[in-house]
Amino acid sequence: MRRHERGLFALALAVILLTGCRIKGPGQIGQVSLAKAEKTEFMMDTLITITAYGPKAEEAVNAAMAEMRRIADLMDANDPKSEVSRINENAGRRPVRVSEETFELLKLARRYSELSGGAFDVTVRPLVVLWGIGKKDKYVPDSAAIERARELVDWRDLVLDEEAKTAYLRRAGMGVDLGGAAKGYAADRARDVLLRYGVRSALIDAGGNIWAVGRRPDGRPWRIGIKNPRPEHGGELLAVMPSEDLTLVTSGDYERYFIKNGVRYHHIFDPRTGRPASQAISATIIGKNSAEADILSTAVFVLGPDQGLALIRKLSSFEAVLVTPEEQIVATGNLEDELEIVREEGGTGDTGR
Repeated sequence: MRRHERGLFALALAVILLTGCRIKGPGQIGQVSLAKAEKTEFMMDTLITITAYGPKAEEAVNAAMAEMRRIADLMDANDPKSEVSRINENAGRRPVRVSEETFELLKLARRYSELSGGAFDVTVRPLVVLWGIGKKDKYVPDSAAIERARELVDWRDLVLDEEAKTAYLRRAGMGVDLGGAAKGYAADRARDVLLRYGVRSALIDAGGNIWAVGRRPDGRPWRIGIKNPRPEHGGELLAVMPSEDLTLVTSGDYERYFIKNGVRYHHIFDPRTGRPASQAISATIIGKNSAEADILSTAVFVLGPDQGLALIRKLSSFEAVLVTPEEQIVATGNLEDELEIVREEGGTGDTGR
């Protein structure tokens, strides 16, 4: 493990876009303009923007956004019509048959619940509802209420029947929440749609979940900016990750939170304590699968630097950057030569490099 004490490197992903992008085709003289399409919608409790370049860019973006809406309709625990909500409504009563996609994502989430020792727990819904971060006015539940909710959180009580494709929660009051996986999964599916339409240069920004598809239209790697979640401690942009066909997913304590009596309460819970996790202020996972990176960003945030990065090293196909409450950056070693350090005051524009 390498620790770099270079000030605060807390991480929120910001896409650094180059305006007026053009691409120079192989073997061509001069530059050829590519059509650009961009669309933004609110879903899965966040703003989602898809930007694509290519002959069918507009058609591709519309289809990719529709695919993300379809995934949200299946897996959003806040939507009473979703499959996840039906699982929760029938907790302790009966198994619920679900689509292949929901079933496979539940399997993945349960697997990582086990691998992380419960730091990520797919059945965290009772704690999410109890605290209601962003929905209740600075509400801090008492210890008894937290303990009652925490006792209903246990991934081992999620029963998945492979043959019947059913999901069942053993105890009434339990609840599945795929909020730490569904956005990443939807981003993966949106990327697949863009590729089917022949798009080779695109960005999917799902509120902290970034898919950098191919390279920028000018042929250079995308530059994903790393922002400071405590801007009062320094500049807005602190580091940049050059990215080509990579997904970067960040979990941080600065997106949904409130401060009461000097304490910051945020929406990323440690299922083992029932309270907001306190071992990090942000965690970013870099890899090729956004659903897994989404889950891992939560797990690493909860586990903290030592256990969190140990988990990433076991998996081998991901890299991680984590910022501790002491404002230190801790990263897996393979990022040492890739992560670019910058010191810009404000703004998220192109660094010009």
